[in-house]
Amino acid sequence: MNRLKDLRIEHNLYQKDIAKKLYMSQNGYSQYEIGTNDISTTMLKRISKFYNVSIDYILDLTNDKKAYKKSLINNFDNNLNRLREIREDRDLNQTEIGKIIGMSQTGYSAYETKDNDIPTKILIKLALYYNVPIDYLLYITDDREPHKRK
Repeated sequence: MNRLKDLRIEHNLYQKDIAKKLYMSQNGYSQYEIGTNDISTTMLKRISKFYNVSIDYILDLTNDKKAYKKSLINNFDNNLNRLREIREDRDLNQTEIGKIIGMSQTGYSAYETKDNDIPTKILIKLALYYNVPIDYLLYITDDREPHKRK
């Protein structure tokens, strides 16, 4: 599911080393590596930045390690919402996209309003459906074109 262990080993780090750099416990990080716990979007961003790779690479959507060009938009403004923007660009309502990704309108709405963190499996579904990088959905990049998908 993810390449965290491969990246860690490639950088000659132990779990305790990377956990310390990410301000978390070794056990918590271990749960990410073995896929027991979902990785929050905040943590995905930290890991991506630390290893200088795309989130798509971490989540095994591409074999291209290259990080995307950094976004020129500061996402400190809570009114900015790529999920809403991209959905509206496709002339979809929340109910329609909810059905496409297998959830209710209410459940999906909580991601757009940022009431709930977006689980990695939902991020993957959205990125694949919209054919954009996860990094784009999370304001890491302004590039809408994903690296070559697997």
